[in-house]
Amino acid sequence: MRTHDAVFELFLNYACQAKCAFCYNPPITDELLRRELSFAQAAEALYAAFRGGAKKLNLHGGEVTLRDDLPKILRLARKIGFTEVTLVTNGVRLGEARYARSLAAAGLTHVRLSVHASDAKDHDAIVAVPGAFDRILSAIGHLRKQEIPVGLNFVLVRDNAAALPAFLRRFVLREKIEDVIVYFPHERGMMALNAGAIGVTYAEARAPLLESAALLDKAGKLSALLIANVPPCAAPELADLLLDWEREPGEAASSMLNPEGRRSDLNAMKDGQKWAVPACRACALKDRCRGVEPEYARRHGDAEFRALAAVPPALSEAARR
Repeated sequence: MRTHDAVFELFLNYACQAKCAFCYNPPITDELLRRELSFAQAAEALYAAFRGGAKKLNLHGGEVTLRDDLPKILRLARKIGFTEVTLVTNGVRLGEARYARSLAAAGLTHVRLSVHASDAKDHDAIVAVPGAFDRILSAIGHLRKQEIPVGLNFVLVRDNAAALPAFLRRFVLREKIEDVIVYFPHERGMMALNAGAIGVTYAEARAPLLESAALLDKAGKLSALLIANVPPCAAPELADLLLDWEREPGEAASSMLNPEGRRSDLNAMKDGQKWAVPACRACALKDRCRGVEPEYARRHGDAEFRALAAVPPALSEAARR
């Protein structure tokens, strides 16, 4: 189990320059573009979350750098006492050196850039923003000058799955990025509309995931790879790299506030997004695993989910200690 301090996820807006077909958010409409938290709402939420025990803050959208008051929100978060403030962004605006410096000066401590290919042609096609990849490369340089750690988020789809090892070779081995989280997309929002055209199965993703792990392990960089939204039965050899599969009753309370002002308990939300398939009943991890996503099982069936006869060594009690 990966323990963590309480984290507050502040989801500020829906607006975004990118048009990613795998997005968790619904299709952008004029009405949706108008939905965002006011600064006053964001400030109230920050104070409440800190009083509730959160010390780490993640800022999400949409694309939060489209908000002109982002530096003001950062300064307030640090003033309140948040020790880590992470920006999750497509990186387009951070390609501007002055803007990157302004966020660093406001108190930004970490950045996670969404990057989905190892070259400009493929990445820009996926996000539908010409020039996005080159701006990301510039952003990495600007953030490093400000000594802000950079991690990457990579969403696994049909067009980029086979190229994952090349992506890691470039960004982890050559560019020395600290970590990459590979996300198997949720079939919600835009992805619910496009899963049939761009989605991959766990079975199809298995080979590039195993190849990627072997590549980084050989280079002594396996700890740079994390994989989200994949149950252990789909990749037991990679069980120690998987995120969010396990029920977390002992974890610090983490919450999220969305642009409509609705607050969610993150662990309860993650539990509610999964269900058990028949194989779960006999699985060695049945008392720990959240299960599989119902949307995935409805689309692809449950034949590829096999009960684990034993707990993978990396998930044993000894390994957890």
